[in-house]
Amino acid sequence: MTIFQSIILGLVQGIAEWLPISSDGHLVVAEHLLKVTVPIEFDIFLHLGSLLVLLFFFRKEIKEIFLNFFQAKKYPSPTYQNWAWYLLLSTIVTGIIGLFLYQSIEEFRNVEAAAFGLLITSAFLLSVFWSKEKKTLTWQIALILGLVQGLAALPGISRSALVISTALFLGLNKKQAFDFAFLLAIPAIVGAFLLSWDNFVWHSQYLLAILVTIISGYFALVLLKKLVLKNYFPWFFVYTSLLALFIFIFLS
Repeated sequence: MTIFQSIILGLVQGIAEWLPISSDGHLVVAEHLLKVTVPIEFDIFLHLGSLLVLLFFFRKEIKEIFLNFFQAKKYPSPTYQNWAWYLLLSTIVTGIIGLFLYQSIEEFRNVEAAAFGLLITSAFLLSVFWSKEKKTLTWQIALILGLVQGLAALPGISRSALVISTALFLGLNKKQAFDFAFLLAIPAIVGAFLLSWDNFVWHSQYLLAILVTIISGYFALVLLKKLVLKNYFPWFFVYTSLLALFIFIFLS
């Protein structure tokens, strides 16, 4: 893998990780077009770059959740009340599904599977058009969100699309759906890293790719937040549907 190829893949990861278009699906397509086989440790480092973006972007929300959990009486915050428990529940559910899928995930790492995953992503995005804000976060909703995040381990299925779409469809407001979806990604990325620890090998050319992932990822996250709050989020179904069609016709 050349430096140019690693930069392109870092850019794809940074943008597609947060936008509801599936970073894994795009990486599979990019690898196919670039005719390169990406080592698993490279994927690990790109996701570490994404993790750093999340920790910085949500630093205030993370602080509030911790303060609410450890100092609930002194620091009442109705916005993030019980969120630590909800995140834990969702993470456990995601972890169970992730462990179940982990051994066979490489079998699905091909363009055809990515195309099918993109169609599933499109269906979830379309469901947002029928959503209504009527509920606050509960343990039942947290359990369901953990379930759909676990399914996003498959290529082409966007984690952010599934979790945000499901949260909105179940009645959460846009800010809650956005915040919970990406705070939930933090333990998921850490868990994936720990599962892949045996493949952890450092190469100096990865550094530039990680920097590209961090910079592009931050601006992609800023953009997505605006799109979610302004009701443009479900329209990504147009892109994911067209990309799936393109893959079926030209790449499979």
